[in-house]
Amino acid sequence: MRYLIGMDFQIQMMIDKFLRRCCEKFSAKAMTKFFSQLGVRIPVREAESYLLQNPLVFPLENNLFVTRAGVFTGELFSIKPSPSEFEQKVLVPGSRCIPFVDGELLSSDLTFLDSKGNKLQHKVGTFDSDAAIDMYIVYGEEYAPQYIASDPANSSLNMVQREFELPNTVKLTGIDISPFIEEGMQKGDRFLCTVADWDSGVIKISAVHDGENIFNMGQEGSLRLNWYKTLEEGLLESFNSDGPCSSMEEQLSNLFCRKLDELCIPLCGSIEEYLNQYARNVAIEQFGVESRLWKKGESVPAVGLWNKNEIDELGKKRGQPNKDYLSFSIPSPILEQYIINMHFERDIDFNKLIENIYPKNYSFQKGEKEYIMLKLKEKDVIVSKEYNWFADQTCGIVRKKALELFTRINEMVFTIDSSSTSMAKFPQQELVTLTQLYTHIVRILQSVSENDHIEEDKDALLLSLDGMEWNFEDIEESLKSAVEEQQLSKFKIIK
Repeated sequence: MRYLIGMDFQIQMMIDKFLRRCCEKFSAKAMTKFFSQLGVRIPVREAESYLLQNPLVFPLENNLFVTRAGVFTGELFSIKPSPSEFEQKVLVPGSRCIPFVDGELLSSDLTFLDSKGNKLQHKVGTFDSDAAIDMYIVYGEEYAPQYIASDPANSSLNMVQREFELPNTVKLTGIDISPFIEEGMQKGDRFLCTVADWDSGVIKISAVHDGENIFNMGQEGSLRLNWYKTLEEGLLESFNSDGPCSSMEEQLSNLFCRKLDELCIPLCGSIEEYLNQYARNVAIEQFGVESRLWKKGESVPAVGLWNKNEIDELGKKRGQPNKDYLSFSIPSPILEQYIINMHFERDIDFNKLIENIYPKNYSFQKGEKEYIMLKLKEKDVIVSKEYNWFADQTCGIVRKKALELFTRINEMVFTIDSSSTSMAKFPQQELVTLTQLYTHIVRILQSVSENDHIEEDKDALLLSLDGMEWNFEDIEESLKSAVEEQQLSKFKIIK
């Protein structure tokens, strides 16, 4: 979750609680009025800024907003059990409820009710790993093993020892669909689903007879084929307007929000069936070290119609003096991690610290280095009072390795940012990978900063950092070559 700098953390938590439950359209002004009645004052501008960056919210016309809960509660979607699921009488939600449910809820934590409101019991099935990954494919094949390993049924599976490779078969927690089969559900039939409570992850399902119409014949078959056509056309449009988004979940959320009336209908198909059987011009394509929905057979670019103007504006601002030296390319929490690492290594040298933080080719303005030194020492006064070297041995090892990699990645980001006003001139996949590595390393450092389960996650984090280092080394030379080409193109030979 991203939080607005300057807004009180407790207030942000209260707003998020409101956003998880509010199902009506609202304005920032109306929301601040609601909170003022509870004795909490939030400036309207501050609230609006927070809503615009919050992943739980969709902005609408006329300064209105609607939440994910408001968009997806009560809307129809469908899931068709696989033959293996039907034989085992278990339905595994996986990522098949995306984008309708909260993507941060584990599949095993979702609650399913029948049409009478009775809670369906959990049941564990056994599946080969490829089939299991397909059930989580909307999270991305690169993340699916982590979701599978998080299933309580796989609590004995040590993914670190296996270097994040799944065994041939895995167990997955689903829901018992025996009652539906006993009432006449057949192989090939599907479930029609609606979200009853978005915040708690409660879904109502009912069986729909569809098993005999395997060739999509007749009026119903024609309408369902039209559903797949509408989905594909909408995705192709979204690639131009939204780009690849931050995830496949976000891509689908934006699309379904725009086309609820066309896609959330009784004769809807499923995203899983679309990707496996009906997609013609769309596929899951590689996007750096991740994957995205994109035009079939095409590489997903870093720059396109959706962000070109924004990137051009940033390019125009390059080279302008930065008055707040310490904010330059270094998030404040990471700056603090550099200082803590200095104490962990027991090498209190602020000149060396500045060399580690700033890129080798960074040109300091007059008086800037002295200013930085002063501010770092001011921060160090606070950090050193609370630092405990003996208690920092686990976090310290992870932090040190993460900062070493962050320094290299950040230097490359700075070098590219300084060398050209056009990101389109760089190799796109390498640029995407660099951006993703930067984001991932920042998240790891934030986890270290918060001491968030570092003791139990240490081995996994160190293994992940090894993988990120290999990924960086794979793209480093290609990006350096592109930088050199950009620098050479700035010079003209005079005859």
